[in-house]
Amino acid sequence: MLRTLNDTEIQEVLKSNFLARIGCTDGTKVYVVPIHYHYEENAVLCYSLEGLKIDLMRKHTSVCLEVDEIRDANHWRCVVINGRYEEITNENELGDLRPRYTEYLIRQRVSLPSESPNADQLESTDLHSNTAQVFFRIKYESISGRADD
Repeated sequence: MLRTLNDTEIQEVLKSNFLARIGCTDGTKVYVVPIHYHYEENAVLCYSLEGLKIDLMRKHTSVCLEVDEIRDANHWRCVVINGRYEEITNENELGDLRPRYTEYLIRQRVSLPSESPNADQLESTDLHSNTAQVFFRIKYESISGRADD
């Protein structure tokens, strides 16, 4: 039966997952890609290399993040966050964020762009391509969730 998730269930979905799809736009077309995230009380934290999605979000800060859990066609939960892209550039905040985010990704067994991930390797450039790394948050404007169970 299709139903709306309550706030506790929404937080449970966001806390228990680490992979989402982020939607951004150039003003005409929508671009949707998978991204790793870390859930926090008022925002989700993300890390990416510079590229099309970062370029788009810098120009059009309105974004959508979708997280789902799918057991089968009749048993799933989905959370949609509409919010604003906010790039993290403050060095003090980045100094605190890098090790926390790296530890989170390691706990989730997600590979960072290196053979042996640790906080020291999250510097200003990617180890493979010299493409700048970007930490950002999605500040919530609205959150909704649905389930079929």
